Amino acid sequence: MKLRRILYLAVSASLLLFVFVIDMMRKNVELNVIGLPLVRDLLIIASFVLIYLYLEARQVHRALTPIKRIGLMMIYTVITGFVCLVISFISEDNFDQKDFALIPLTYGQLFIATFLSVLLGIFTILMFRLARGLVLFKRKRGTERNFTIFIGFALATAVSTMTLEPLEYSLFTNILFGFAILFAVLNSFRLPWIVYLTKREKIFGLIYGLILFGVLIGLNVAVGMERSLIGKSLLYHSYPLSRFILLTMIFSNIYFGMAFISTLFHLPTAEAFDRKSTEVTSLHNLGKLVTQVFDFNELVETVTSMTLQVCEAQSCWLEIIHHEHDQDRNAIGTNELVVHSDAVGTYHVQLAGRKNISQLEINALLPTGERTLRDEVIEERKAIVVDDLARDTRFRRLEKSKAPIGSMVVVPLVSHAGLIGVLYATKGNAYGFFKDDVDVISAFADQATVAIENSRLIKKSIERERLLREMTLAQEIQRRLLPQRLPSYAAMDIDASSIPAFEVGGDYYDVVELDDNKFGIVVGDVSGKGISAAFYMSEVKGIFQSLSRLYPSPREFMIRANEALSSSIDKHSFVSLIYAVIDLASDTLTLARAGHCPLLHLSGENAAYLRPGGMGLGLSNGTAFAQSIEESIIHLNPGDVCVFYTDGITEARRGDDDEYGYDRLMHTVIGSKQESASALKEHILHTVRSHADKPENDDDMTVVVLKWRGGGSQKSA
Repeated sequence: MKLRRILYLAVSASLLLFVFVIDMMRKNVELNVIGLPLVRDLLIIASFVLIYLYLEARQVHRALTPIKRIGLMMIYTVITGFVCLVISFISEDNFDQKDFALIPLTYGQLFIATFLSVLLGIFTILMFRLARGLVLFKRKRGTERNFTIFIGFALATAVSTMTLEPLEYSLFTNILFGFAILFAVLNSFRLPWIVYLTKREKIFGLIYGLILFGVLIGLNVAVGMERSLIGKSLLYHSYPLSRFILLTMIFSNIYFGMAFISTLFHLPTAEAFDRKSTEVTSLHNLGKLVTQVFDFNELVETVTSMTLQVCEAQSCWLEIIHHEHDQDRNAIGTNELVVHSDAVGTYHVQLAGRKNISQLEINALLPTGERTLRDEVIEERKAIVVDDLARDTRFRRLEKSKAPIGSMVVVPLVSHAGLIGVLYATKGNAYGFFKDDVDVISAFADQATVAIENSRLIKKSIERERLLREMTLAQEIQRRLLPQRLPSYAAMDIDASSIPAFEVGGDYYDVVELDDNKFGIVVGDVSGKGISAAFYMSEVKGIFQSLSRLYPSPREFMIRANEALSSSIDKHSFVSLIYAVIDLASDTLTLARAGHCPLLHLSGENAAYLRPGGMGLGLSNGTAFAQSIEESIIHLNPGDVCVFYTDGITEARRGDDDEYGYDRLMHTVIGSKQESASALKEHILHTVRSHADKPENDDDMTVVVLKWRGGGSQKSA
C-alpha cells in the first residue's frame, strides 16, 4: 500500500515535469506535432487523477467531523488565496495573445503559470473531497446520485474544451457549464450536518463559512476573469483543468453561502439541541454504568447525581418499595418504613439515597397516615407532576418553611415483576418541570430499575455458577465411567466415542475382558437425556461390571441385568442395550439385543444389520422379557467391520423430517471400510454432524467400531 502511494506521487510529478519540459520546448521552437495539445491535456489530467488516488489511498479527511472539515477547508482556502494574491501583486502579465491562443513571453511567466495550475489543482481536489463528505453526510437515496450528476457535468464541461484554444468559446461547453451550475445549486441544499452541531460549533461554523464565502468569491473572480494573471495562467496551462477548477469553486461558494444562512437560522435552537445531547450522553453513560457496576450504593449515587445534573433539579431522592409477598425484601437493607394503604395494601419503604433534602423534609412531603403521592404512583404506575405545591390541594397542610419546594415530579420504577421503587425530583420554583424533564427522569428511572434488578439477581447468579460447577464435575465423573483405555489385540482394531447432548447424558459403552480368549462389548441408551439418564447410565455400568463375568452368555446376561434393574428404574424409563461377546480363539461374535439399534456387520462385499429380538431393560420383569431375548452367532473373517451405535446417530435430523438413517450409515461405513477403526469412527461422526448441520446434537451419540484382523488372542504391544 505504501509503495503504491509513493508510485502515485512519483508518476504524477513526472507527468507534470514532462509537460513543463514540453512547454519550455514550445517556447523556443514551434512544435507542429499533430495531436500534441491533446496529449498534453491528457497528461495533465492523468497527473491530477493520480494525486486524487494518492489522497484516497491515504484516506485523508475520512473520519473528520463536519466542523473540522469546514475549518480545514477554510485553512486551505485562506492559504491558497493568500498565495494567489501575492503572485498577482509581484508578477506582471507577460502573456501575448495570438488569435485564440495565449503565449507566455518569459520563462518566469511559464513557471508561474505551471505553479498556479498545480496549486489550484491540488486545492480543488482537497476542497472536492472535503465538500463531498459534507454533502453526503446522512445521505438519502438520491443524494449520491445528484452529487455524481454534478461531477459528471463538471467533467463533461472540462472534456469538451480539450479541442479548443484557451480563448475559444463553444456553445456546447456553455450548455454543459450551465447544467453543472444548476446541479451545484441543487446539491447546495444538502446541509443536514448543521442540525447536529452544538451551539459552540455553530458559532465557529458561522465564522468559518463567512471567511470561506469571502475568499472563494475572490478566487472565483480571479479564476473566471480571462484578463487576470491567474485566469490566463490556468487557461494557458490547461483549458479543461481551468473549467473544472472554476466549477468546483463556484459550487463551494454557493454551498458555503447557503451553509452560512442556514446556520444563522439554526442558531436560536442550538441551546435546546445541546441540552438534548447532554441528556442522551448522560443516559448512555448511566446505561453503561448499570451494566458494569453491581454495587447498589454506587448506582444509587449515580442515579441521584445525574437526575440533579440533567434536569437541573434542586433535590431528589430514591425509595425502594417492598410488598408483603416479596421474596427479596432483605436483599437491599433493613431500615424500612411500613405503610398501610387502603388502595395498595401494606408495603415497606426504604430510602435508598437522597440529594440536597433532609429526612424531615421528605416526611413533611409524604406524611404517614395520609394518602400521599407515593400511594398514587404505586397505584397508577405512571409519572405524576406537581406544577405548584403551594396551590396543590394534596399539600394544603404543608408548611412552606418545612419544605421550600415549588414543583415536583414523581416517577415509578417498574420492572417485569412489578413496581420496585419511586424516584422523586424537586425544584424551588413553580412550573419548573417540562415534559422533556419528565421524559428524562423516566428514562433514568428505567435505568435505575435495571440496576436494582441486577443487584437482586447477583445472588441468584452466584448460585447458578455453583450449580454449573457441580454439573461440570458431574460431566467429568461420567466421562471417567467410560473406558479410559480400550483393550488392544493383534486380532482386532477397536475405537469408540460417546458425545452427550447436554453436560451429562444417558449413553453408555464399555469393553471388558472376560477371560484370556473372550471379551465383551456393550452399548446402551437410557430413555431421556440429562441428569436422570446419567444416573441410570451409572447404574447400568455397575450391573455390567458385576454380571458380565458371571454370565458369559449375552442372552443370560440380559435376563439377569433386567432383573437387577427392574427393581430400581422408574416405570416411565427403560434402557436399550446391545451386548456382544467376541471369542478370539474361534473368530465368532455372539450377540444379544434388548430393544437397541441393530448391529451393522460388513463382511467382504456383504453388509447387513443384525436384529436378534428383545425388548428394552425395565419394560417387563419376568418370563415375558426372557422369552423376547434372542441370541445370534456370526463368524468373523479378516477385514470384517462391526459398528455398534445409539439412536443419536441414526436419528440425527436435518430440519423436521430428514433423518440420517440406517441407509446413510451403511453407505458411510462401506465407503470407508478400508480405513482404521479410529478413522472410520471419526468419519461416521463427521457425516452425522454435516447432515444435521447444527452446532449441537439433539441426542446423545455413541459409536463403537470393531475391525477384525484375525490371528488369535495375542495382545498388541
